[in-house]
Amino acid sequence: MPKRSFQIPDAVYLEKLLTKVGSEFEPESVPVHPEDYARPLNCYPNVDEKVRRDGGRPHYGWSIHKTNLLYEAERHAVWENEDGELVDVTPYESGVNEIQFVSDDNWVYTGKAVDNIRVNRTQNPLVDDFILLAEAVSQAFAYGSRLDGNEHTIPQPALVVAESYQKLKDDLLEYIRLGGQPYSVCYCGLRRTYRNCHGSQLQEGIKMVMDKLHSLLGSPI
Repeated sequence: MPKRSFQIPDAVYLEKLLTKVGSEFEPESVPVHPEDYARPLNCYPNVDEKVRRDGGRPHYGWSIHKTNLLYEAERHAVWENEDGELVDVTPYESGVNEIQFVSDDNWVYTGKAVDNIRVNRTQNPLVDDFILLAEAVSQAFAYGSRLDGNEHTIPQPALVVAESYQKLKDDLLEYIRLGGQPYSVCYCGLRRTYRNCHGSQLQEGIKMVMDKLHSLLGSPI
């Protein structure tokens, strides 16, 4: 008899993400009404300009995204008008008309980048490795300064680390999409399983690299 597959409800993964976020608020739908002057990936200056022109105030929190693999929370700012209504004034390339947003009254944007929070919403442990690599890329970029949108200035050693882990992250994502599992043949082409090849001691390897980067550059600003 074939083994029955047990499907974990999506709400379980979402609740896990909300626990990691640590907000006392539940997700809510916020309408997206982009302003003509607003630019993608620039929610903070977009909201500041909206406040300058029309009053109200910035409202900080998390934008919640769902993919086939992850639930992900991204730091985000929306505009709050004088009546307490929330509006997302930042445009999206996908043309979405609303977002899922979790308020956070205990956080204020200071110009420092904050990494996303991610939760594996599959039963494939390789997605956890993907999350580790995504976090490593963000840790390396934390040594730089964000200029505009996705533009950064970053010390060369940190850039090398970021690009290296980004390549591994991209390769692993494609491997997962093609059905890769821990004991599938590794994506690198060697005749070893992923778990005994690129997946071997991944967390320990990342920690070692980050410790060396810290010794070289100090703590991120």
